[in-house]
Amino acid sequence: MHTTKSIARVLVVLLMAAVATLMVLTHFSSVAAQQPQLAQLEKQFQKQYSSIQNKFADGPEPARSPAERHEMVGKWQDELAARFARAAATAGEIMKLQPPNLEIWREQRETLLFYSQPISPPETRTVFGDTEVQKRARLFKQPLAVYPDEARQANAKGEVRLRLVLASNGTIKHIFTVKPAKHGLTEAAIAAARLIEFEPAVRDGRRASQYATFVYKFEDGKALPAVMPATTF
Repeated sequence: MHTTKSIARVLVVLLMAAVATLMVLTHFSSVAAQQPQLAQLEKQFQKQYSSIQNKFADGPEPARSPAERHEMVGKWQDELAARFARAAATAGEIMKLQPPNLEIWREQRETLLFYSQPISPPETRTVFGDTEVQKRARLFKQPLAVYPDEARQANAKGEVRLRLVLASNGTIKHIFTVKPAKHGLTEAAIAAARLIEFEPAVRDGRRASQYATFVYKFEDGKALPAVMPATTF
């Protein structure tokens, strides 16, 4: 009887070990299978992200009259929204694979979905252009970008253009790189933009979120103060 119980215990331990081993092997097999799919989706995402930046760079098609220009701008905005939506969908597929930088992808997707919304009247929105508020956001702290070592070694110069939201709660949200630059300049501009401090805009007597565009220029081995251009993008 004692021998039978001992054998039974051994069999139970061996069974549990086998199940645990199978679970580990299944996990690693699943991870290994996801790697090519993740790489493919990331490549697709980068292509879609670049297509948005290219559309910004191209701008609306030329028009022969104010009415036609309004139509061309509308088509351009609709196409931008569609491209943002496609990139957001790909980011969502990547998130399903639980990548190690999941939070970064979640933020990316949230920003892309935000900009994928079609143009609508101000009364239906929660974020406004600077001409749609009674009092524009007032900047009171705007740190210079840090000129990165990589750029210094390459003697790089360039311009980074960011679209973002100066939110009603005083935070910087939805940063999108409209125009990137190489050698770490884009990352330096984004890092500086995140440190901006401001007094929110006012609309209808209440704090309001406002769209803003910031241009960061880098030349002669240093970063210049960011400017907010008069043009929308």
